[in-house]
Amino acid sequence: MKKFLLMWSAVLFSMLACAATFPSRESARSDEHCKSEWTKRGQLDQRMYDYCMKKEGDGYAEALILMDKYKSQPWIQDVVNFSIKEWTKSGVRQDSMVKFSMAKIIDGWEDMVYESKQPGFNKAKLQLCQNKWGVQFNMVAYCYKQG
Repeated sequence: MKKFLLMWSAVLFSMLACAATFPSRESARSDEHCKSEWTKRGQLDQRMYDYCMKKEGDGYAEALILMDKYKSQPWIQDVVNFSIKEWTKSGVRQDSMVKFSMAKIIDGWEDMVYESKQPGFNKAKLQLCQNKWGVQFNMVAYCYKQG
């Protein structure tokens, strides 16, 4: 029984260690982004600020859903990291755009899964595109389709 518990603990720990992670909602500093975006000559447009905050909150929730959906894929953390890096400026992260970037990249991956099942699929061509674009599967798909 003790061996079983130790083994199960090791398996669970390794699963958690491999699980994709996403920074906290608070770390995005959406308030700063939305205030900056919707303040003109010292006046905050409250309606647009509220809309912006909702959009950023929705983006965060949707990014987590995407991450969870693709958690079994070995590349998901790289997609998350790439998207966060692309949409973080001066420590302020735009989660709506992080989600958009993730969705675009994942859509490219889905396109390449489909392409790989088609007659005449060129694995060497795919490899060249992957070498060039890495985890940006949307660009890999574009590269592959352009020939």
